[in-house]
Amino acid sequence: MHGTGDSVVDTRALFQIGDAAEEAGNLTHARSAYERGAALGDADCLTRLAYLYDTGTGVVADKVAAMRLYQRAWRRDRDVAAGSNIAILFRERRKWRAMFRWWCRVAKTGDGSSQLEMAKCYLRGRGTKRDLQAALRCLAAAEGSDYISPSERDLARRLLRKLRLRSL
Repeated sequence: MHGTGDSVVDTRALFQIGDAAEEAGNLTHARSAYERGAALGDADCLTRLAYLYDTGTGVVADKVAAMRLYQRAWRRDRDVAAGSNIAILFRERRKWRAMFRWWCRVAKTGDGSSQLEMAKCYLRGRGTKRDLQAALRCLAAAEGSDYISPSERDLARRLLRKLRLRSL
């Protein structure tokens, strides 16, 4: 909870209000709640507001504003979604080194999805040198992570099998 003077604002509640409004299709109300939470420094509100600007949902798309908000959320709370979306914005700009560095930062939080993305970079030589051993390590970390979607875990497993067969 963040507060000033006698009034205390629960930023968690602002996020929940924004989330419910967004789910209901009231994007103006959602944006307003996220903006209030973001002004108080809430990482979840910052990230969700950034996503609205990133995707042009209920607002005019503004990738620069999205990047700025994602970066604030990352600095505030090492928000994994924010860090991942920063990497994606760099990928969209074809800034491979910056993209790879961001995947590395997010992977340090234990995020398996970022480990998978790093493995792809190592396999393609995108943003870093091609490195089969580093890719194998990243894929193994991704596969063992609790923070990865089932489809991403399946992809990591398929890539691991393929690479291990190739190295025999």
